[in-house]
Amino acid sequence: MKQFINIAESFRTWLEIDPKAIEKNTRTLKSLLSNKVVMMAVVKSNAYGHGMILSAKAVLSGGADWLAVDEITEALELRRAGFKVPILVFGYTLPKYFKIASQKKISLTISSLDSLSILSKTKLPKKLSIHLKFDTGLHRQGITETHVQQIIRIISAKNFPAKIEGAYTHFAVMEDPMREDYSKMQANNFRNIVEKLNQRGFTPITHASASSGILFSKNFHFDMSRAGIALYGLWPSREIKLWSKGVEIFPALTWKTIITEIKLAGKGSKIGYDLTHELTKNSRLAIIPVGYWHGLPRSLSNNGQVLVCGKRADIVGRISMDMTIINVTDIPSVKQGDEVVIIGKQGKEIISAEEMAEAADTINYEIVARINPKIPRILPL
Repeated sequence: MKQFINIAESFRTWLEIDPKAIEKNTRTLKSLLSNKVVMMAVVKSNAYGHGMILSAKAVLSGGADWLAVDEITEALELRRAGFKVPILVFGYTLPKYFKIASQKKISLTISSLDSLSILSKTKLPKKLSIHLKFDTGLHRQGITETHVQQIIRIISAKNFPAKIEGAYTHFAVMEDPMREDYSKMQANNFRNIVEKLNQRGFTPITHASASSGILFSKNFHFDMSRAGIALYGLWPSREIKLWSKGVEIFPALTWKTIITEIKLAGKGSKIGYDLTHELTKNSRLAIIPVGYWHGLPRSLSNNGQVLVCGKRADIVGRISMDMTIINVTDIPSVKQGDEVVIIGKQGKEIISAEEMAEAADTINYEIVARINPKIPRILPL
């Protein structure tokens, strides 16, 4: 993509994704694992907004052993793109896809007794690889310990059409090291469940930790750990960042746009839908062609900032579906066509996904994952 002399002549808004940063973050996270622990790289939800195919290549170059996605369509896209490594689907899979999953060597999560019962009655040309997910205290997706014996009876049947490749759980408060006792309780519950499986001859790959667990303690790594948000240079929480002194990860995403229009507005003018902002002095306003359809949170109306000419400019008025108004009164050099940074660095200033999330009263996961997938993802220029 470096052939563009002026990126603003090609796109109105774009993301620059640095695969070298993702590779480096992958190596860093893998270095925290014990020698025998396998790394699963999570590229679900368009790789947390970073672009699934590009990110999958980067994490594998960085040493990841598995890929993980949320739904079967993502896994099939990876297979069509030529990825041959093991892939696990985390989310619910419609039974109609059991056959193609087995044919394409895609492992599926089975997280309920009902789904397991349906699978047990399905005829497949070859065995499907499954990972049983257990609820140990999050109370979201997963089979409870009370159903383990029923599970064992079903999977022990001679004609059961699947191989028990893995067993896993998910932590509820691993992002907070001060609540380690709850995580220990979940880990112990999971170990008890795995022991029951082992006693009946099943030896699944065990996994429980996501990025926060990898960063927090090797006590929670099991056979495999699932690296997610930290692969992309974003911290799972402020608490884990403080805990992980000496560990450095690098944000891989920069979100840019351009100035499309500049105008003057007098003191007292009311700006945008619902007239929610009133100018306190004669001002110079600029328009950027990005709005909530693109993934810029509407909650940043009169509350967020962007970078122009290396300086911060306030968002004024309501963020619209496809446009946002910014105040560039104090940046006299700005002109139509100038580059604007929504997330990332420009000059000495940085607006991080974490800063934007705090202003929008959400988390960095949501900020990056909700950036519209139709926006081009390119290599840094």
